[in-house]
Amino acid sequence: MEKVVVVLADTDEKYLMPLELKFIEEFKDNADMNVITDRDYFNTYFSVPREIDILIINENLYTEDIKRHNIASLFILTESNDVSNEGEPFSNLIYKYTSVKEIFRRVINASTKDVLSTMGNKEKTQVIMVYSPCGGVGKSTVSLGICAALAGFHKRVLYVNTETIQSYNYMLGNKEYCPGEFEKLLASKKENIVDCLKGAVGFEKFDYILPFKYSASSLNINTKEFKHLVEAVKQAEMYDYIVLDSSSDFTLEKTMMMSFSDKVVIITAQDRVSCLKLEYFLNNIDCSDKNKFIFICNKYLPDRENWLIKGNLVGRCLVSEYIDEFGSDPDSVNVEYLSTNKQFQKLAYTFI
Repeated sequence: MEKVVVVLADTDEKYLMPLELKFIEEFKDNADMNVITDRDYFNTYFSVPREIDILIINENLYTEDIKRHNIASLFILTESNDVSNEGEPFSNLIYKYTSVKEIFRRVINASTKDVLSTMGNKEKTQVIMVYSPCGGVGKSTVSLGICAALAGFHKRVLYVNTETIQSYNYMLGNKEYCPGEFEKLLASKKENIVDCLKGAVGFEKFDYILPFKYSASSLNINTKEFKHLVEAVKQAEMYDYIVLDSSSDFTLEKTMMMSFSDKVVIITAQDRVSCLKLEYFLNNIDCSDKNKFIFICNKYLPDRENWLIKGNLVGRCLVSEYIDEFGSDPDSVNVEYLSTNKQFQKLAYTFI
């Protein structure tokens, strides 16, 4: 397989160093790296026709003549912090002082499949567990919103609801229930359960395990059975993301599931009672790993008192996103609506 030709061009050598290291780390020996920091060499390099897979170039070096070359993916670094990526996450204009990780993600997500196939390590399936210590805060809505937004970024997503009573399909067009045959296989923790998914998976922008018609507990399906399913699907690498919608009870099995998950999204509300429950939760589990635990405030109303920024919670959890209250019409909230919501898109983009 031919190497990917990557060119980084900026007169600031110190700036390019960590970006170069990121590409080397991800592509390993599969990339032909060219780092240009001298303007005279830049002019010499582009004085002859070039075939480049990825070109990241400072706006001060960029001219229209660059387009004469065969460049598969072109990205321009700008020092203007007015760049807005809302609605255009893969725009070729990148704020120069964005984190190296985010620049790399944007570049890779906007590049061709041929470029992706040469990366040294294929990214494994990530499990995103969504949990809330308090009920009624819209945990399932947030879970489905994350799924819909990730699917909008062309990711393969599987939604798994682990609640005892599964009623989330009111937001879906498909009202089918999970086949009883699959429920029995799941309850028995069948070894090759991924081979039995056909018929148990629905699709609506993303895949999801069809809801159970009867309570999960009455079917002898609990956290251990769901964990068995998620582990099997993750190992099979059928999806980029598995979003695990978890019930609000706090058990030993639930903490084990959190340990197993790559990311844990904690949903809360801004009212006093929700914040008290969140405080009790934090007293029982270590959420100091900010890369793993992400706190979200749902149903946010700016004119209401926000207990998340006062009292004992200050400094204990940093809220990554405040998702506004949708409004009084619940019928308007569906998967299509969630997939176009800017706040869910922004939240989903943090996982990419």
